[in-house]
Amino acid sequence: MLGVIALCVAFGLLALLLSLSRWLARRPWAAAGNLAVAVVLLLVAHVLWPPVLHLQTYESLRPRALVAQVHCERTGPSAYRVTLTRLPAGHMQVFEMSGDEWRLDVRTLVWTGQAAQLGLPDSYRLDRLSGRYLRTELAAEVTPAPAAARAAEPAPTLLVPASYALSDVEEAGEDIWAQARTDSGWKDYVDARHAYGPWRPLADGARYDVAMTRAPGQAEAVLEARPANEAAAKAMRYTGGDSIRTKG
Repeated sequence: MLGVIALCVAFGLLALLLSLSRWLARRPWAAAGNLAVAVVLLLVAHVLWPPVLHLQTYESLRPRALVAQVHCERTGPSAYRVTLTRLPAGHMQVFEMSGDEWRLDVRTLVWTGQAAQLGLPDSYRLDRLSGRYLRTELAAEVTPAPAAARAAEPAPTLLVPASYALSDVEEAGEDIWAQARTDSGWKDYVDARHAYGPWRPLADGARYDVAMTRAPGQAEAVLEARPANEAAAKAMRYTGGDSIRTKG
């Protein structure tokens, strides 16, 4: 799509130069025609630029591929350093998290109708990394001590599970995904969904592979997080369903 915009701008500028040359040659009607072509091409580039700029933050949605790898390192009681590696780019982000489990959420864009006929690629973007506790903090469950004892002892520090947005809130461009989930014109051209990944244990040394699968011709995708080493396999409590489908 960036190539289309570049061509529109290049031919628009060329049409402007031709319009100027026709005007200098005292050919007003030819100059007006070239000027009209230039205005149309530059207007198309102007309209396409915001959504195309936003789509550059998405990755192509393939039928089955790894989208991320998550590695956990314990830094304290219920505290972890979580390294998220985006695949296939290999870009790494490090987060300080607390809790017992983590989850990765993803946005998906599946083009429909005329947009699909134009060959626009379906895409996804990592949206949020979240943590949670499986049980209430021990400090909150302990029976309150006498007032004198409470005054003598410092209050325990409660760790709050973190939730990190994986994209820039102030990023440039037009947010097609958010608009497609409302009553905007994009709703007729793209199916915007949100995939909530399965919760996985936070454990020292655990490494997980996150993959997304989608059947051909289907908008619904499945987000999986599988153990990639022995530490992750030991930490996981085996369940029958370890994948979550996208939510409309």
